[in-house]
Amino acid sequence: MTLASPSPATDRPFARLPDDPARAALVVIIGFTALRIVFAALLGFGVDESYTLGQARHLALSYFDHPPLHLWLAHVSMLVFGTSWAVRLPFVLMFAGTSWLVFRLTARLFGAWAGVWAVLALNASLFFLASPGSWIVPDGPLLFCLAAGVLALAGLFFPEADEAPSPWTAWMLAGLWFGLAGLSKYSAVFVVAGLAIFLLATVHRRWLAHPAPYAGAALALLAISPVLIWNLWNDWASLRFQAGRGGGRGLSLTAFGQMLAGQFVWLAPWIAVPLATIAAQTVLKLGDPRRLFLMALAAPTILYFTLQSLWSGWALPHWPMPGWFFIFPLLGAWMVANPAASPSPRSWAAWSVALAVVLALGIGAIGATGALTRLGVPARADPTVDALDWTALGAVLAQKGAGRGFGPVVVGLSWNEGGKIDLAVGDRADVTVIGPDPRGFAFRPVPRLFRGADVLIVALAGTFARQQAGLASQFEVVGEPERLSIGRGGRPELDLVIVPARGLRSLTPVSLALTR
Repeated sequence: MTLASPSPATDRPFARLPDDPARAALVVIIGFTALRIVFAALLGFGVDESYTLGQARHLALSYFDHPPLHLWLAHVSMLVFGTSWAVRLPFVLMFAGTSWLVFRLTARLFGAWAGVWAVLALNASLFFLASPGSWIVPDGPLLFCLAAGVLALAGLFFPEADEAPSPWTAWMLAGLWFGLAGLSKYSAVFVVAGLAIFLLATVHRRWLAHPAPYAGAALALLAISPVLIWNLWNDWASLRFQAGRGGGRGLSLTAFGQMLAGQFVWLAPWIAVPLATIAAQTVLKLGDPRRLFLMALAAPTILYFTLQSLWSGWALPHWPMPGWFFIFPLLGAWMVANPAASPSPRSWAAWSVALAVVLALGIGAIGATGALTRLGVPARADPTVDALDWTALGAVLAQKGAGRGFGPVVVGLSWNEGGKIDLAVGDRADVTVIGPDPRGFAFRPVPRLFRGADVLIVALAGTFARQQAGLASQFEVVGEPERLSIGRGGRPELDLVIVPARGLRSLTPVSLALTR
C-alpha cells in the first residue's frame, strides 16, 4: 500500500466536509458527539454502570474490580448531575477528545485526511460508539490517556522536518499519560509492553540509554501508586481477581470461536472486516516504522486476550478493543491511498455512518420504551432489559423505613443486582451484598449488619429462588417475600422480591463457605 496524495475531492469521506481536514475532523467528532448525547439520554444505566455509580458514591484510593480513575470521574459527575443520564456527559466529551487525539496521531503518521477517515471509522464502530464513547466504564479514560501518551512519543519518534522535540518533555508526558492509563484499567500494561517491543526492534532503542524514559517511568509509577497502596492494604485482592479471570480451564475451541465472533460483532462487521484485513496486510509491511509502531502497540492486547480464550474457556470480546484502537490509523491511511477501491471508500463511509445512527437511535428507543417486550419478546431475550433502572424500588423501600438513614439495611444477593439496588436507594440507606459473589460490596463495611439490625433482602425472583435455601443458614429469621414488578411504560418486565430478615450470622451460605 502506497500513500499517494489524491486530489482533495477524493481524499475526504464526504464531499460536503470542509476543505480543511482539521475542520472536517471536528465536524465528524461533533456530529458523533451529538449522536452519543441522544443515545445516552435514551438508554438507562446498564448493569456495569449501575454498579460503578454505586461504588463511586464512596471515594477510595482504588476499588476491587478496576483502578479508580473512572470511578473518581463518576463521583464528581454525580455531584453535578446526580444519577440522571447526564452523569455520562464527561465520558461522552472525553471520547470526543480521544477522537481528536486519534486525528492528530494519524495526521502525523499518514497525513491529515487519513486522520479524518480514522476518526470516522472509529466513531462508527459499535463498541467505540457505545461503550467508551457513551457509558461509564474504564475504557473511556483508558483510551484517552493511551492516545495522549502515544501522541507525545509519536512527535519524538516521527518529527517533521522543522521540529526539534524535547525528549524530556515527550517522555515525561508519556509517563504521566501511561500512568493515568494504568489508573484507568490494568490492561494498559499490554500497550506499554508493545511500546517496549517497538523500542527494542528499531533504531529508537537508543532512547534506552537516555535518562528521560526512566524518569517518565517513575512518573507513571507515581501515578498508579493509589492502586498499589490499595492492593497492599487489601491483600492484593483486585490484582488477584483480575489475574484469576484468565485462569486455565482447559482447551476450548468453542470459547475461542465465540471470542472471535464477539469481536467481529462489537467492532461492527462492516468495519471489522476492513480493519482486520488492513492489520493482516500490515504484518507484511513492518519495514515501515510508522506501521510497526502502531502494530506493536496493538498486537499484545489483541493476541493475548484472543488467545487467552483458548485456555481459560471464556473471555469477554471487549477486552482486546484497546488493541484494535491502534489499527484505525492504518485503516485511515488505506482509505486515502485507495480511493478507487471497490466498494468505494465513500460508499462504505456513508453506509457505516448511516448504520451507526440507525443502531444507536434504534437501541436507545427500544431501551426507553421497552418496544421488544411490547411485541411479545420475553424480557430475558431483550438486550436492553439490563438498562432498565429499578427506580420504583426506591419509593417502595422508603415506605418500609429504608431511606431514613437508620432504617433497615438493604442487601442484594449478587453484585450485579446490588448495583441496581444501590442506584435506586442511593445514600438514603446502607446497601451491601451477601452471597457468593459480592465483588466490591465486600469492601464496603456495614457494621449494623452484625448488630441485630433489620434487613431487607432485594433480589430478582429467580435469584432469590436459587439462593433461598442457603439464606436460612445466614439469618436467624427470614420472613415472607413480597413481590414487586418493574418495567417500562407501565408494563411489568422484571419480578423482584423484598424479603425482611433479622440476625445475620454469615455473609456467605454455610454450604458455600464450607466448600471454599
